[in-house]
Amino acid sequence: MIPRASQDAVLPEKPAGVFATPRSMAIACALMPVLALWVVQSELIWYSGHSTAISLFFHVTSVVFLICLVNLFVKRRWPRSALSPAEIMTIYAMLAIAGTFCSHDLLQVLIPMLGFPKYFANPQNNWDSLLLQYVPGWSYLSTNPDAMSGLATGNASLYRWDVLAAWAAPLLFWFLFLMALMGSLLCLNLFFRHPWTEREKLSFPVIQIPMLLATGLETLLKNRLFWIAFGIGSGIDLLNGISFFYPHVPTIPIVKAFTFHEYLLERPWNAIAGTEINLYPFVIGLTFFMPTDLAFSCWFFYLFFRLQLVLASLLGMTDLPGVPFLGEQSAGGYIAIGLLAIWVSRRHLRGVFRTVLGRPNGADDSQEPLRYRTLCLVFLICWGVLIAQGTLLGGSWQIMVVFFAIFFLYALAIARMRAELGPPAHDLHHMGPDVLIMNALGATPLGKENLAAFTSLFWFNRAYRAHFSAHSLEAFKLAQVGRIASKSMMTAIVIAIVAGALAAFWAVLHALYVHGYSGRLAGDAFSSEAWNRMASLVTFPQKPRVGASLATLFGLLFSLLLGALRMRFTWWLWHPVGYATATTWSMEKLWFPIFLGWAAKALIARYGGAQLYREALPFFVGLVMGEFTVGSLLMIFGSIANTPVYHFWG
Repeated sequence: MIPRASQDAVLPEKPAGVFATPRSMAIACALMPVLALWVVQSELIWYSGHSTAISLFFHVTSVVFLICLVNLFVKRRWPRSALSPAEIMTIYAMLAIAGTFCSHDLLQVLIPMLGFPKYFANPQNNWDSLLLQYVPGWSYLSTNPDAMSGLATGNASLYRWDVLAAWAAPLLFWFLFLMALMGSLLCLNLFFRHPWTEREKLSFPVIQIPMLLATGLETLLKNRLFWIAFGIGSGIDLLNGISFFYPHVPTIPIVKAFTFHEYLLERPWNAIAGTEINLYPFVIGLTFFMPTDLAFSCWFFYLFFRLQLVLASLLGMTDLPGVPFLGEQSAGGYIAIGLLAIWVSRRHLRGVFRTVLGRPNGADDSQEPLRYRTLCLVFLICWGVLIAQGTLLGGSWQIMVVFFAIFFLYALAIARMRAELGPPAHDLHHMGPDVLIMNALGATPLGKENLAAFTSLFWFNRAYRAHFSAHSLEAFKLAQVGRIASKSMMTAIVIAIVAGALAAFWAVLHALYVHGYSGRLAGDAFSSEAWNRMASLVTFPQKPRVGASLATLFGLLFSLLLGALRMRFTWWLWHPVGYATATTWSMEKLWFPIFLGWAAKALIARYGGAQLYREALPFFVGLVMGEFTVGSLLMIFGSIANTPVYHFWG
């Protein structure tokens, strides 16, 4: 982790000081239920399009693109009624934050989980005595068989008094938990807002395209390269979308354009036979906004981990469960990035500490959304609420303190990697704090009560793709670039948290009572994973996994070393973010288009310099917006027609 800001991204010129207007916040709130239902239908019900599984939500970006197009027309006819760039940025920020709640990795997991255990319990699996005696009945759907079966099988109504009454207790508990979780993460971001957005002036590559749409769309639309690339991205998706319904129409292979299953058949090379080559145009476009050293690190460390698999197979170690522990190494990398983020901001945090204690020479908080002393108090209250609710779920307070401390380090790492380097995706599947704690201690010392708490908290630790910390910190960067008052943006964020959560709860419940989760790919997985894991751990308690814990420690120390070398040597290319993200499900799909984007950018920068970079920028924006636009239209069609469609990502 390095304290310098990337110079690769192009930031729009700052407008005059403005506020997040009630009009912009009202527009965002009005769109939230519609977008939430759209995402849930596409991702959870039909598994056709996974907007929230990448850093830049394409359903939000496409809607903002449409708003900007309409705004250009309004600006010409009724200039005084047109939205300002700051208002458009506010809308984007609020919709992106709201999108985290209805995502693959939050309420899409929680709601099916709450209906699953009692509905699935039977005399054969003996879950009533094996599991449910350790889980408070009010924390999941446990009282109304009709409500349980309606959620599982669909063709039922959510809008009945008995169904709503059955949901009242669990939804109230989890809504309060969610608000405490978001409150603590927001406070954590506010501690780092000033040094990251204003002092270091980190580039935040993920939000460069929304900023360009808000401030320079008219210029983009006049650029021929933009339309050429837009035609390439949209044309590929349109052709493949038609071919999805009419198989005789030829396709352009983008997803799994090449696989190695038929070629790597013998040991040790069959250990990497599942390697994919994908050709996502939008990833090539997004990579153009990334620093070249990170793009290099992403594909380099992906190949580095492939080599580990080959060596493990060559040495006959693949028969040992988990070897070479790639996920655990990645988890250590995330923790290291969180620690490096704290280290880089240590002087500011020291000043914050002095301000909180009322000592002289502290950090100035006069321009902050909340005074640091108030911020510290709110953070501790939210953390205390989370620990208290964790203990109500069966966990011990000591384990809950460690659990949320690790989670906060993950959150800080994700916010930092997005702020500085902007990887197109990040996930870290099934490596939550619960897994790290169980690897270190084993299941028996934890006891069934802590296992029950881990199970109940699985929903926001299954993966970390659509993470609130990243999107809320990006909102503050939009405020800094757009000269929006930070207090005003914080008001918009708080409104987005409450309105977005309510919209997401409604959208998931409504969609599941219409369609059900049973028999659906995502629904069955999300509803059963945590409970089946608990049943397995209770029946066959896991012993401490020394190898897995050592791999996490290795990943942590190796990432700290990479970060230290980055700080010491400006020429050092290998970044800890590349190491931490290279083992994941996302990088399996993204490594080759990231390589293509890196190669294109490196060649342009080397032989054309800054001028050619600026001239080429609209082309790569067009690649992204072409795929996003047609991909979003296909998702909308699938949601309306209640049918799977071609999805360009996932």
